[in-house]
Amino acid sequence: MSSLNKNDKLSDRINAAIAKKGNKNKDNEHNQNLLNTFSRVATELLAGLLIGGCIGWTLDKWLNTNPWLLILFFLLGGAAGILNLWRIVSGKGLKIGHF
Repeated sequence: MSSLNKNDKLSDRINAAIAKKGNKNKDNEHNQNLLNTFSRVATELLAGLLIGGCIGWTLDKWLNTNPWLLILFFLLGGAAGILNLWRIVSGKGLKIGHF
């Protein structure tokens, strides 16, 4: 009968260890999702600024209007990045075909 009590205690310890591991996995998934969201936000903002700056620089070189179009498109790229940030945070625009 003493071995039965030991087995019960062992099974309780195993179940407790599995429960702790399950909680850690949920915490890791939450942290990973949060990290993915932050990296997407940073990428969206940086991409908007870089693409706007590149378009403005190219048009400035082509039209010889230094630095006006670079400044204009850099600001437009920043605005586009902030709009994308708002879409990510609010959850809007995540469906296909939604503007």
